[in-house]
Amino acid sequence: MASLASLSGTIGQMLDPEAAAEAWDRHRRGEPNAFTRRLYTPQGQQMFDEIRRKYCRDPEFKGAVDRYIGEFEGLLAKVARNGRGASESVYLTSDPGKVYTLLGHASSRFEQA
Repeated sequence: MASLASLSGTIGQMLDPEAAAEAWDRHRRGEPNAFTRRLYTPQGQQMFDEIRRKYCRDPEFKGAVDRYIGEFEGLLAKVARNGRGASESVYLTSDPGKVYTLLGHASSRFEQA
C-alpha cells in the first residue's frame, strides 16, 4: 500500500489533468467508456498496461490495488457526506486521486455494464 502511495507523484505526471477531469465529468453523466488510454502520456499508457497485466496475474498486487481503491472511495464517501469544504473533484485531481484513477481504470472498476 505504501509503495502505491509513493508512486503518486510519478503517476500524477503520467495523466493529462484536463483529460482526467473530462473523463470524470463524462463518467458522472453515465457515459460508457469515459476512461480511455487518451488520459495518459505515452509513458503513462505503458504503465497502465503493466498495471492491468499485474492486476490480473498477481493476487497480492490485486489485493493492494483493491485496498487502495476501497480506501480512496471511503474518503470520497466521507467528503460527500460532510458536504462542506473541498469537493470530490479536488480529491480526484490530486496526485492520490490520479493514482485512484489509473488503478481504477486498469482494474476495470469504472467500466459500466
